Amino acid sequence: MNWFHKLSIVAVFFSCWFLLSGPDSTFGSDPIPGPLQNGTIAIVGATIHPVDGPIIEDGIIVFSRGRITGIGRGIPLPNNCEVIQAHGKHVYPGLIASATSLGLIEISSVRATNDQRETGDLNPNARAASSVNPDSEHIPVARANGIALAATRPGGGLISGQSVLLRLDGWSWEDLAVEPYLGLEIQWPSQGGRRRFFEQEDAHAHGHSHDRAGEVDPRAEETRPSRRSNSSSAKIAKITELFDQAKLYCQSRSADHEIFDGSAPDLRLEALRPAIEGTCPVYIHAEGAREIRAAVEWALGAKLRPVIVGGREAPRVASFLAEYKVPVVYGPVHRLPSSRDDAYDDPFTGPAKLAAAGVDFCIGAFDTSNVRNLPYHDATAAAYGLSPEKALESITLAPARIFGVADRYGSLARGKSATMIITDGDPLEIPTQVEAMWIDGRSVDLTSRHTQLRDKYAEKIRRKAERRSF
Repeated sequence: MNWFHKLSIVAVFFSCWFLLSGPDSTFGSDPIPGPLQNGTIAIVGATIHPVDGPIIEDGIIVFSRGRITGIGRGIPLPNNCEVIQAHGKHVYPGLIASATSLGLIEISSVRATNDQRETGDLNPNARAASSVNPDSEHIPVARANGIALAATRPGGGLISGQSVLLRLDGWSWEDLAVEPYLGLEIQWPSQGGRRRFFEQEDAHAHGHSHDRAGEVDPRAEETRPSRRSNSSSAKIAKITELFDQAKLYCQSRSADHEIFDGSAPDLRLEALRPAIEGTCPVYIHAEGAREIRAAVEWALGAKLRPVIVGGREAPRVASFLAEYKVPVVYGPVHRLPSSRDDAYDDPFTGPAKLAAAGVDFCIGAFDTSNVRNLPYHDATAAAYGLSPEKALESITLAPARIFGVADRYGSLARGKSATMIITDGDPLEIPTQVEAMWIDGRSVDLTSRHTQLRDKYAEKIRRKAERRSF
């Protein structure tokens, strides 16, 4: 047996051991989901931030059976309620991460734990909801920083599938799903135009043709736009053709499939029905100004409800987006400028520019392992022109409004879901700690892999100090 076969056997052995011997410790989180609320709870003395109303100093918030039953100052407490003294603390709505792959990707370099992308370009029937891993380690880590809800989006291809809005606590994907069909995810093709900064960096790194000043050789570039444009047109044509087929399909076949020939439904075309009938939006991932404008014009022409996701250059077409009332899931804020001639703070000032133009937008972190950093993306936008009130709204009420769940989530008001956090300060500031969380009235365990490792090594240091003291 040669060395290659020996190495292959060792690799297979360790792969099997890795996948089979430790799923609980590697791919599963330990915190137990909270039980349904069976009593009344009152948080007393905190500074309450409703988001859709003025801040309430020394306030009281009462909730029962997962719903807020009272909020204000000096309101009477129900008999036999549990009272939580929170003087000096702050109460906020649970934060909402609007663009993640939570539950779909565990370790990006391990293919067996990556379920975000399906094979092929057109997968409208791929459901992110049923692929979510409720025991993902990333979920409790995100919760620990105040994130209570997250939109999980499939990726890849041209039509990636159906996104889902999750509450980040539950035993199964059915428990987690707030909106199992949040919308349809479309990856809009690049249409050329000015080169992006990250594309230029990639060209330099791979030794593409440049002149002595470090600029891209125009002779090497002159044929790229036409090739890219042709490729883009073909991809857009594929998307359009599928939607045209779906429109004819929906016209000829009712939603309950009551037709006389008894044929089975076409799952791909049936998956497009909510978007075609306008009961859910289409989330179009587009970055450049040219792509954003083209995507919106296409969607409006097809009588769809577009929402732009990503939108690096959305501020450049902000007036256009505001005119047609197209929302934007903007982000990430922590990134490089789009091109070399952009200001260094261009990504940071984007939210303020969208707000000034009257665009309905929210801020997303666009990550899995670092979803917990969402408040800090928001804080950077606040430091670069976005008002503190609008900044808080952009990760609470604004995403709830864009996702159609603002009647339940995103703010604190009587009758809304008791989804909230208690903190010792502003959640946009790094030193702030989230001390308690409720999702739909259920108390949430805030331990995670991070807190377990912290406690483990704190104990290690303590024991070493004990040994030195003898």
